[in-house]
Order: sequence, then structure tokens, then C-alpha cells
Amino acid sequence: MDLVRDCLDKQLVDRHGHKMGRVDGIILEVGDGRIPIVTAIEIGPVCQASRFHPMFAKVVKRITNRFGVVQKDPYRLPWSKVIPAGIEVVAGVEAEDTPVLGWELWLRKHVIERIPGA
Repeated sequence: MDLVRDCLDKQLVDRHGHKMGRVDGIILEVGDGRIPIVTAIEIGPVCQASRFHPMFAKVVKRITNRFGVVQKDPYRLPWSKVIPAGIEVVAGVEAEDTPVLGWELWLRKHVIERIPGA
């Protein structure tokens, strides 16, 4: 499997087909004299920002902490719960049970609910 082609930046959906975002990072375990083993994928704006520059990641982390949006960012999903499936990557978890929807839930609570008629 080509991890970069088949997983990185692919749409991540939970077991019910609800969108969770995109795969922002891949965690490898490297041992002495052994081939690297994929242990997890990372999801979240801090991981995504760190791909551009570490300073961007620090800024995004400060903003996230300031608004109290996500407690654990980036979120690491164990590789054993990941199923690469064509153009999407399926997570063997429910999106609502993970912190990856933190920004969406925060916006729903603090912005969308305050709009008249929403």
C-alpha cells in the first residue's frame, strides 16, 4: 500500500458514513533494523498546520486552546481502527465519540444556535 497516495489527505468517515475530516498525518514506529510500522493516523487542524510550518501549528494550537474547542489535538486514531477503502478512509469508530468534530460542535453551539431561525 502506498500510504501517501492511499491515506494521506483522504476523506475520513466513521463507521456510519459521517464525515470526520481528512487524514492529516501518519504515525510510523521505527525500530533498529526493522521496517517502519504504521501505528496511527492523525486528524486535526494542528497536524494540518504543522505540515506547512511549525509556527502555524503553534498559532492554531493557541487559537484552539483560547476558545476551548478541542481537548486533544491532533487526535490519533489507531491504525487497527482504519480501513482504507477507495477514495475514502473508513474509521472503525463513531465521529461523535471522538474529539475530531470539536470545531464543528463549537461553531454549532456558539454561532449557529444564535442565528435567528437556525
